[in-house]
Amino acid sequence: MLPVIWTALAVCAVGGFLVIAAYWLDVQDRPDLRFRARVGWSLAVLAFPLAIPAYAFLGGPQWPAFLRAAAFLPAVALLLLGGFAFGYFT
Repeated sequence: MLPVIWTALAVCAVGGFLVIAAYWLDVQDRPDLRFRARVGWSLAVLAFPLAIPAYAFLGGPQWPAFLRAAAFLPAVALLLLGGFAFGYFT
């Protein structure tokens, strides 16, 4: 089972980095956001496990269903990493 979980962690980590980049680029590219909102959403990337799903579902970017589901990849990667760090997966 351990190789499957390691693979899931690797896929979620790489996908999470891609989602973080897509989120930041989408925030910077939206002309309907004022400067303060753009800066606020950009700074929210520091709290990415919460900010990216919030932006995908509440921020109004009209992301497709695949990207809305992918918005949770960084949080899942952190959960898997925490599971390894605390010895839940042995």
